[in-house]
Amino acid sequence: MKKDEDRRQRGGDTARLTRGELFSIFFKAGLAFGGGLGILAVLEDELVSKRRAVSKEEFLTIYGIGRVVPSGTMTALAIAYGYKFGGMLGTVIALAALALPAFVLTIILTVAYHYLRNSRLFELIPVTIMPAALALIVVAALKLGKDVFRPSRELAVACAAFALALFPRLNPALILLAGGVLGAFALRNVEEKKDVDAKEVGK
Repeated sequence: MKKDEDRRQRGGDTARLTRGELFSIFFKAGLAFGGGLGILAVLEDELVSKRRAVSKEEFLTIYGIGRVVPSGTMTALAIAYGYKFGGMLGTVIALAALALPAFVLTIILTVAYHYLRNSRLFELIPVTIMPAALALIVVAALKLGKDVFRPSRELAVACAAFALALFPRLNPALILLAGGVLGAFALRNVEEKKDVDAKEVGK
């Protein structure tokens, strides 16, 4: 049992999700506060930590791909995991589950704003909801990045990308593409090293 879990964590094996589970996961993610990072934290908790359906590395890889494609990142994740676990129907289920809470809540909040916009309740938003939402975003970011915050090549690349985005203010798409190219070279070197080590062990 322990070996199966370890293999699953490394990405050697993946758990299967039913369509009901797929709907439940993305519906729960759609209810998350904090925008994309809030949703991402829920998906990471459900898919990686609880169900071990994907490894942490695969999860971050698919997230990185989702950042590059010309669509909303969370939409891209819903499509990717929906198709991975349920084919075309799974894609529809994941997208619908993710969008449903936002669709309903946006309508409700729009109606509420129309009737309550002159109320003193709206004066409380900057000192109540906004700080709470910011705290959730920060916690989600720290949780997702905790494996990167250690001396490593990944941390060096992350710091370089942060500097490029903050100071020269390069286009995020260019930074992601550059990171993808560097990652491809790094992965090739790792695979070559593994092949060499395997040949030495075989001797």
